Amino acid sequence: MTHLVLPSRATRASIVGLLLAATACGPAAESEDESVDVEQALDAFDVSQNEAALVIASIARLDPKNTNPDLAAVKAAATAGLVFRPMDCVTSTRKDNTVKYLLSGCIGPFKTGKLDGKLDVVFSVGASGLHALASARDLRASRAILDIDSEGFFSLDPDGQTRRLVVEASGAGQGPRGHRVERAGDYTVTWNATEKCATFEGDFETRVGARVFRTAVSDFARCAGECPAAGGEIVHETKDLGISIRITFDGSAVASWSSSRGKSGTIPLFCGAEA
Repeated sequence: MTHLVLPSRATRASIVGLLLAATACGPAAESEDESVDVEQALDAFDVSQNEAALVIASIARLDPKNTNPDLAAVKAAATAGLVFRPMDCVTSTRKDNTVKYLLSGCIGPFKTGKLDGKLDVVFSVGASGLHALASARDLRASRAILDIDSEGFFSLDPDGQTRRLVVEASGAGQGPRGHRVERAGDYTVTWNATEKCATFEGDFETRVGARVFRTAVSDFARCAGECPAAGGEIVHETKDLGISIRITFDGSAVASWSSSRGKSGTIPLFCGAEA
């Protein structure tokens, strides 16, 4: 007869300890590393900023009151060398209401760069103004890599000076800190044609692997070649764990963050001399 030998109490305690240790090394432990979540939030936002600059580039020289998508495409293609610099870094071709850009080492609006890859923009007109549907795959923007499928709605504010771009964003990308993120949501960019500064407000869902976040951006302002102005913030929340992280900007090349768990810290930004 075979006798079943049960492990001793001490052995059982050791097994339980090993199982708990193994569990602590899994996703639950990773979720407690807020510094990684902060990096992912900033990578998602950096991808969105680069995407916004590319959509703005396609409509930068257009009249928001234009109601002819073919004429919009004609002008966008003809003025590409005035938007992307140096002038010979971009090749643009037009067919009907579609413009195809080939970028090689370009600097875009708000000193966005270094841009390498292909960008397609399809123009249309709706009740909200001029539309620009932008798409790209593996387009490089300095330290980021972009996959874009986003539609921007271009309009002019009542003051006659402020231009407004509302973007319905989707797609993915790799941020400058190396995190691969997927995004879906809306954001709004406003700027003055005579200035090289823009404001950004947005709310979108961010996916990193199996984890889902809500990323909300408010009062974010930045001028070309400079670090974000003081006063902007990003709130990054996990949907499954209920953890909230707030990232704030003070005008320097370092952002501060704090979490609902009581942790806090700082993180360097790619701006100013680091851009």
